[in-house]
Amino acid sequence: MLGKSTRWLAPLAAAAAVLLTAPAASAAVDRPPQLQDFSFTARAQADPQEGCDFDVQVTGTGGKITQISLQDGRIFTAGKGVLLTYAGNGKSYTIKTAGSVAKYEVSPEGKIIATFTGHNGIVFFSNDAGGPGITQYTGKVVLTLVNVTDTIFKIESVDASAGQTVDVCEALS
Repeated sequence: MLGKSTRWLAPLAAAAAVLLTAPAASAAVDRPPQLQDFSFTARAQADPQEGCDFDVQVTGTGGKITQISLQDGRIFTAGKGVLLTYAGNGKSYTIKTAGSVAKYEVSPEGKIIATFTGHNGIVFFSNDAGGPGITQYTGKVVLTLVNVTDTIFKIESVDASAGQTVDVCEALS
């Protein structure tokens, strides 16, 4: 569900709105970088389930994101890292991220290929490929997203991953 803030810790939500509109006449750059502090709860009892078998509070502070929209419809976002904390089940896991870059491209079939590099946390829902969970990626991850409605996306597949991954649900268990 791309339209929900609980889906992405990377700046996908802002890109979704642009992907759903016509490509810009020229490259547009979001300047100055936008402050991206956030806090939300990934709920175990949600339908579909968000993340772990228990509620997880996710907070991020200090991040700044710049978005670049190219004439051909591709979107890039780049950001300074955040102090990211996952808390649940009486435990917490904190990571000082160094930043991330995200690239979004629409395939001829209308699917979105999302490529993330750097530090990216992804909340998987129960209706996503692989089922519910939360994974913190450091390195590269490539996802295929399918449009379910105008503002809701689901992860069809995790196509590639390189680098370190942390199963946040396991870290908090």
